[in-house]
Amino acid sequence: MDTTGESINAYMEQMSKEWFAERSRTQMTLGGLIDVLESMDRNTPVNLGDPHSYRGYYSDLGLTPCDATVQDLLNDCRSAMGRVFYGYKGGEFIMHQNTPVWVASWGSTGRKLMAVNPNGDYITAPDERDEY
Repeated sequence: MDTTGESINAYMEQMSKEWFAERSRTQMTLGGLIDVLESMDRNTPVNLGDPHSYRGYYSDLGLTPCDATVQDLLNDCRSAMGRVFYGYKGGEFIMHQNTPVWVASWGSTGRKLMAVNPNGDYITAPDERDEY
């Protein structure tokens, strides 16, 4: 039995959970985005949509810049909740309330979604790991 390999796998799985939790605390989540959108005028342009598994962290949700309204994005986000998405290089990932959200086209990395303003503008921030 390869206990070293099992130990490394267990360590990496724990680190992955901790990184996910950190992202969930420090950027917009799917549930948080739905809450914000529900409080907005449904006809406001927000210009995000096409939910997909984010290339940087397959367990996270990516949204593509596009022509869309709050209602369009709200529909996309609600349909993403509890749905299985497939990672860029494989794997199945279920999106849920605490899933971090990114602004990025399919297959690309992008920026963290930090907030959506009442006028539909959104605020992003870089991924700290890209700053090294």
